[in-house]
Amino acid sequence: ITTSAADPAARPASAAPPSGDQASPGHGLLLDHAQRRVRIDGREVQLTFQEFELLAFLTAHPAVVFTRAELVERIWHRTLGQDGRPLPRDSRTVDVHVSRLRRKLGPCYGACLVTEYRVGYQFRPRPA
Repeated sequence: ITTSAADPAARPASAAPPSGDQASPGHGLLLDHAQRRVRIDGREVQLTFQEFELLAFLTAHPAVVFTRAELVERIWHRTLGQDGRPLPRDSRTVDVHVSRLRRKLGPCYGACLVTEYRVGYQFRPRPA
């Protein structure tokens, strides 16, 4: 993971490049919070607003498990659904967004989004 010295808002997501070699500029998973962009090994990955929010939140709290309810409150900033009823504690909204993120991040970095069975999700960085 590398950070662009020219852009302090671009921060690594604490996931090492797949080879385990010394990271060179443009390699690894990089989140640019100022421009709301994600790059993997130098190529940009298109994420929706909520996908970026979810990834940014989880990468900011590596190895911490969050329940679906906690993620809905913290990412979507609500406890009620669009119909005004309370969101279920096991909301599938989070599952769908995590699934989409995994697919977009690819097998190498998608694997960093770890499901804790019957609990929730965490971002588990790849070893350096």
